Amino acid sequence: MALTMCEGVSFAQPADGGRSERSRSEPQEGTSSREAKAAAIRAIPFDQLTPDATSRLKSVIDDASYFRRMPTQTVECDPDMYTFLVRHPEVVVNIWDLMGITKVSLDRIGEYQLAGDDGAGTTCKMELVYGSNSLHVYQSVGAYSGNLWARELRGKCVVMLHNRESKFPDGRPAVTAWMDAFMKLDNVGAELVVKTLGPLVGKTADHNFVECAGFFSQISQTARTNPLGLQQVGSRLTKVSPAIREEFMRTSMSVATRHLGQSSVEVTETTPGIPTSSRRALSPPSEADDEDTDSPTIRRMTRMEEPTSRRQ
Repeated sequence: MALTMCEGVSFAQPADGGRSERSRSEPQEGTSSREAKAAAIRAIPFDQLTPDATSRLKSVIDDASYFRRMPTQTVECDPDMYTFLVRHPEVVVNIWDLMGITKVSLDRIGEYQLAGDDGAGTTCKMELVYGSNSLHVYQSVGAYSGNLWARELRGKCVVMLHNRESKFPDGRPAVTAWMDAFMKLDNVGAELVVKTLGPLVGKTADHNFVECAGFFSQISQTARTNPLGLQQVGSRLTKVSPAIREEFMRTSMSVATRHLGQSSVEVTETTPGIPTSSRRALSPPSEADDEDTDSPTIRRMTRMEEPTSRRQ
């Protein structure tokens, strides 16, 4: 989600694909209102960040050229799987690549740093500077060079992904998520850029966020309904490190184990509390059960059917 958001705000083209049946409430409208921006700033845990992280975030937030709060999404998703995917977005991109629906590349270049390229003119380097069970903060530096603007655009972005765990009335686990993004353009005439491209940026960012939330849900459902199939998918993730690939497979099996209620099966603890560059340790999410469901995207993930479209 964070990569999609950084690229969406950096003028990447809208995503296409991954839409299928999924359990979620009707999304609220995205907004760039002053009230939403003020609320987003108040939610930043500056008291838990290092001085360096605080300085980097404030340099963007205090002089932001553009702000966007994406539509709130409630999706059926195991909290453990959700947290893993937020912290390891390269796994999602590798799955898209296996499905043949993306031009995006995302490589981990440090413990909390990644470098991305959307294949359409946007490049970025992003860092997870804060993480907890309810909030993840990414800081990104990126550039765009393409036909949307005559000159190269450079800037910085702060993305805050909020979430809370809940359950649907029938007991299925749910995650409600919303994302705030602050962007600061380094170019002279940033106001003109925002005025001209702002509507497109907002629409693209909203769309990408909704699609990614749905895809997270589908991965979680696949882990529950077709665990062996997802294990096969995991074994084909060659663009992530072996350690992250193995953690994804353990997380997937943990989701299936909880669904089956096989508490006697030994599964290594997944999505453990990890330190970030600005927080010492994080707590693991709680466990939950859900019910069977299926979708064309899930079937494609486990059978690797020929895709009909490409994700941008």
